[in-house]
Amino acid sequence: MKVKNARNKNRLNNHEKLIRLVSNNTPEEYQTLLNDIDLMLLNNSDLKPDDLPWLNPDKHEENWEKVIRELRLIIGKFVYEKNKRDRVLH
Repeated sequence: MKVKNARNKNRLNNHEKLIRLVSNNTPEEYQTLLNDIDLMLLNNSDLKPDDLPWLNPDKHEENWEKVIRELRLIIGKFVYEKNKRDRVLH
């Protein structure tokens, strides 16, 4: 059973991994997180909104889309770990 689950995790794409990270959030919180991640990408680079593949899907090649989606996942993981660290259990 564990082998099957390990294979399934490897088959997930970056967007599905990001969704799993924030699966306990409400849809509004999830959308806010995605918007914040997009703003971080745009503010900390020379990218424009048209450079993001999910806002302009027909313009970009596959490698560019892969890199940007991986960056989005990395930032999402950082945010998830920070929230996990800052969470207070009563």
